[in-house]
Amino acid sequence: MSERILVTGATGFVGQHLVQRLVEDGHKVTAVDIKRHPPAAIEHLVGDQVEYHHGSVIHEDFVENVLFPTPNAYDRIFHLAAIVGVDRYIEPTDPLYPFEVNFTGTKYLLDQIRGSRTRFVYTSTSEVYGKNPNIPWSEDDDQVLGAPGNSRWSYAVSKSLCEHMIQLFSEVDLGVSSTIVRPFNLYGPYQRPKFVIPKFIDMVLDGDRPTVYGDGTQSRCFTFIDDFVEGLVRASETTRGENVVYNLGGTKQTEIGELAELILELADADQREPRYVTREEATGSDFDDIETRIPDISQAKSELDWEPTTTLRDGLEETIEWMRTAKFD
Repeated sequence: MSERILVTGATGFVGQHLVQRLVEDGHKVTAVDIKRHPPAAIEHLVGDQVEYHHGSVIHEDFVENVLFPTPNAYDRIFHLAAIVGVDRYIEPTDPLYPFEVNFTGTKYLLDQIRGSRTRFVYTSTSEVYGKNPNIPWSEDDDQVLGAPGNSRWSYAVSKSLCEHMIQLFSEVDLGVSSTIVRPFNLYGPYQRPKFVIPKFIDMVLDGDRPTVYGDGTQSRCFTFIDDFVEGLVRASETTRGENVVYNLGGTKQTEIGELAELILELADADQREPRYVTREEATGSDFDDIETRIPDISQAKSELDWEPTTTLRDGLEETIEWMRTAKFD
């Protein structure tokens, strides 16, 4: 059955893939982002299938009067709009703006769905676990962050704050059902080359060598974007997933040094080798890194019948092929 769905942050990495998926499923989508025009990936959908709005969720009048022209305007809301990535919280030009987007934007959306039957789906981050040494991390494991004065943890704090607000809101307003998903190291087409996989690919395709910080033994569990979007949609649809949290991620660890070598191989550049440097050499600062992140996805398996199916090799091949001709907005 066709539903009315709002997607915030619709021109971002996840948003572009999600909008396409929702249209394929036959839904009417209202897409919003701060970019004046939608990117090519979803531009052709604007019209009968997608209504696109240029604006920001931190402007209360815009949220109230444009995005919510009537009460109960949407069956589901996928709230993706955020300042994403640890790199955007370290010495930002405007130190308050990331928090304003993440917290205030979320609050304004929640204000509009009071008393409704809307399913509110929030995309958080695996960063909320911080550097908890007890892996794999399950959804109710403790948050272990570094020093409060270290801006490296600002991203995790801002997303965690929104999680608390959403959970409390759902407990008070029993009509609204919320679902929080925590992605683990997503990658794929449309991702900006500031994250490790597109950054490595971008360097290799440019004739350079991928730069690995440290000795390359730190590991991650990478998740292809199509797998994540499948889990995200299932989390929004299940009646067993109301007011709960789901880890959505791969569980196979890959060392960053091995990742760099695999990308060189798949890009037909294996005559080159990764460049290993300390983070301090590369950035001029010592970064409080996390050695490994492994999700416990047993809850998603049992309640959503979900687990990732795309191998890292297959996902990288698709991403490399896309990046050979990609033009980033």
